[in-house]
Amino acid sequence: MRTKNRPHYLPAFLVILIMIMLILSYVMIFYMKNKPDDNLVVEGVYIENTSIGGMNADQVKKVIDDFAATKINRALIVDVNGKNVETMLSDLEYRVAENDIVDRAMRIGKEGNVFTNYAEIKRVAAEHVNYTLNFTYSDAKLTKFVKKKVGKKAKKPKDAAVKLVDGHITYTKAKTGLSVDVDATVSVIKEKIDTVTEGDIEAEAVVTVKEPKVTDEIARRCKDKIGSFSTNYTASNVTRSKNLANAASLINGSVVMPGETFSVHDTISPLTEENGYYSAPSYSKGEVVDSIGGGVCQVSTTLYNAVLRAELEIVERAPHSMVVSYVKPSMDAAIAGDYKDFKFRNNSDVPVMILGSAGDGTIYFNVYGEETRDPSRKVEFVSEVLKTIEPGEDIVKLDPTKPTTYMEVTQSAHIGYEAVLWKVVTQNGKTTKKQINSSSYKAVARYVTKGSAKVEEPAKTQKPKATKAPADDEEENDDEEE
Repeated sequence: MRTKNRPHYLPAFLVILIMIMLILSYVMIFYMKNKPDDNLVVEGVYIENTSIGGMNADQVKKVIDDFAATKINRALIVDVNGKNVETMLSDLEYRVAENDIVDRAMRIGKEGNVFTNYAEIKRVAAEHVNYTLNFTYSDAKLTKFVKKKVGKKAKKPKDAAVKLVDGHITYTKAKTGLSVDVDATVSVIKEKIDTVTEGDIEAEAVVTVKEPKVTDEIARRCKDKIGSFSTNYTASNVTRSKNLANAASLINGSVVMPGETFSVHDTISPLTEENGYYSAPSYSKGEVVDSIGGGVCQVSTTLYNAVLRAELEIVERAPHSMVVSYVKPSMDAAIAGDYKDFKFRNNSDVPVMILGSAGDGTIYFNVYGEETRDPSRKVEFVSEVLKTIEPGEDIVKLDPTKPTTYMEVTQSAHIGYEAVLWKVVTQNGKTTKKQINSSSYKAVARYVTKGSAKVEEPAKTQKPKATKAPADDEEENDDEEE
């Protein structure tokens, strides 16, 4: 019996294998023919919706820079109660946050094997990859901008003021101000920067109303004379009188706000001819010498006593080196260089004004504020000398140009003292006493100049003729006031 020829079929697995090999061969041939250039971006890649396919790294960077410029070169405008403050985002170091986008775009379709790269290229071409640029900026520069520039636009409150106009106390009204809340304003600006992507950025500063420390009501309470004192001086000493008048005029009208400290030295300085002062007697190292501004210590002393009677806080006071004639011991207040000054603090809650003048041999100061003390309360300041120190023997200077009979007192002696000042308060029949200060004053001997010239014996003694007795010298006006 004849057997029929049966057809021969390839096994199924072999068919599949052949097909796979054909497909792979096709992919490899296609990939090799269409292999992307390592220096170019594959198609389908975008940056902010701008195609960068086929571009090299420099071209991609330019696309980024061009887009960033449209965002960076914008203004930030901050409104501060109707006043604008402006800066550029570039001044805040506003820039693209990512610095690897070019590299990431260039690597697409080039990092895997033939098959994965091919698959990625096909996927990107179909689906597209779009890079969105993120931006960052300097928090420190933004905060500095708000503090330094935005904050300056805020209007500071203006205290009500007390002024002296044509010899009369007048008042100027207080004004409220504004303060910029830096942290809150920075937060508002950040939110605007993050959300406003086109055009200039506008934001409104967060401000708070600031009330003045001294209101109209407080200022107008400065109306009562709360302290007064005067001293006398020798008006015939012209230069010293001018110094007193000049220093008093510089202090006149001064206003000391609550909590502030007043310095006589700072107010009347510099003691120069350019500032209206003349050479006049003053104390220096135990001697009376002429110096520019001599006599101004009487100004500070007079004010010191007026302030004592106003019962304001004494911050600094120093005695003279030697006792003065115009007040009792421990009632003086010296001014010397930068180491002796009279200062007081306005420890009341209303402004204090000082009015004063010097002329016709009298200098006075009146202190104005608010009188709150019981009118039946009596205050006295009493000087007590604890110790007296004698000046000792004369200090003699010989003058060889004068005869031995010549003698001149060039500086009178000064007795030294240890003294204290008491504040004595009497109210409702009860008296209390409090020590205000203690003072030490040097004892200085009298300065005398005597002649020491030798007189030659005459060749022949002659009987002297009778002469008229000389009149006594007039007593020197030894004005040693500071």
